[in-house]
Amino acid sequence: MASNAVVSGPTSMCVAKNLERLRKARQLNQKDLSALLKALGRPMLPTVVSKIERGDRRVDVDDLVALALALNVSPLSLLLPAESGDEPVELTDGFQVTARTAWHWAEGQRTAMDWEPGAAVALGSPGADPAAAEDAYERDQEYGRRQAEYKALALPEKLRRTADHPAVRLVQQLEELVTDIVAPEAGTDRATLAARGRMARRRHAQLGLDIEEIVEGLPPLHPGMPLVQPVDEGGS
Repeated sequence: MASNAVVSGPTSMCVAKNLERLRKARQLNQKDLSALLKALGRPMLPTVVSKIERGDRRVDVDDLVALALALNVSPLSLLLPAESGDEPVELTDGFQVTARTAWHWAEGQRTAMDWEPGAAVALGSPGADPAAAEDAYERDQEYGRRQAEYKALALPEKLRRTADHPAVRLVQQLEELVTDIVAPEAGTDRATLAARGRMARRRHAQLGLDIEEIVEGLPPLHPGMPLVQPVDEGGS
């Protein structure tokens, strides 16, 4: 006889775990969450919420959005683990990346591939293993191809143009470096943190120069256009 048991993949299980964690963090019981979902136009009985948290019921995309709204979080907070470092994360039964890469992928920053652009240059330095250098070069090329494909469609056009700006890329790099410094992975030594600090300072200095150049290149305001539009208090 065929089984009616729900077969959940790794992302479904992650949603189940996050739903319970976030609900409790908001100090809501399952009945409270059910009431919030009803008010959002996505009714869900408390027993259904319980089944989701146990992994006995799948969540479709409309459920996911409603749950995220009810909990006042991003849908990504349900889809991805609470960690954001080098911990492995299964996105499907046959595909795994680090939590850091998973979050960057979901946020529209980079393709889902554990690779740092330019690593091939470091491995190709004098004294490096030729086989490792060749493999790194091929990985670098693959990453570049996948990243170009990803960026072409991952974000709306306006956001994509903004994300492609060199100053915005510097901000992203600076954010990653500062995050690594203030919340380092376990076992990170002081020398590594110091090196990241130097890299962060260089990017911060370059960002200041880029912003100055951007501001200097801005067109002047139209002489007849005030900086802030006056408020019409007469009701006209």
